[in-house]
Amino acid sequence: MTAHPIAANDGGSPDRREEVLAAAAECFMRRGYEATSMDDVADMLGATKGRVYHHFRSKPELFFEVFRRAISILAREAGVHETGPGTAAARLRRMARAHVLCMMETQTFQRNLTLGVDLYRFGETSAEHRATLEELMDLRRAYEDAFRRTFAAGKADGSLAAPDPSLAMRTLLGAINWVAVWYSPRHGETRAHRETLADGIVDQVLQGYLA
Repeated sequence: MTAHPIAANDGGSPDRREEVLAAAAECFMRRGYEATSMDDVADMLGATKGRVYHHFRSKPELFFEVFRRAISILAREAGVHETGPGTAAARLRRMARAHVLCMMETQTFQRNLTLGVDLYRFGETSAEHRATLEELMDLRRAYEDAFRRTFAAGKADGSLAAPDPSLAMRTLLGAINWVAVWYSPRHGETRAHRETLADGIVDQVLQGYLA
């Protein structure tokens, strides 16, 4: 892998840790969990492997933190709209729009959510790592439940046509999660461009759920 020097200095500051985490997210996205090593993360940083180990003791610990960060971003940016003003349909639109923007703007982290689910379902892990994966899946389910509750609220207030809120939640998230796979930023793209794209995606996807 060609080195992309994100930073050259070692150290224990939060910024240094964030740089390691960002490099790891990109490595896992590009190579997958199994094929990524701590050496790969160091190469991405343009640093020594010791710098990576200074912040994270092992590859699983590093990957789990990438996964946890991806969920926390979604909860902070999209989940907060569950309790906002307006009908459930209006709240769902804001949630979905924020989710799509997260898929685009924190793509390297969000792509790792699928890797985490695959590791949980099919990976061979130790009992300790399995317990951590269970915790992470609970965080993912808690985030997804915000969408399920909003669909249920829309069924109750008449703003959403969602006979089965759980199925509606899964189909909606399945569609907008895919943005992290196909999206590629264009040269000169701005935040306004991404917002316009997010609006178009959400309008298309939500059309079938509106009462």
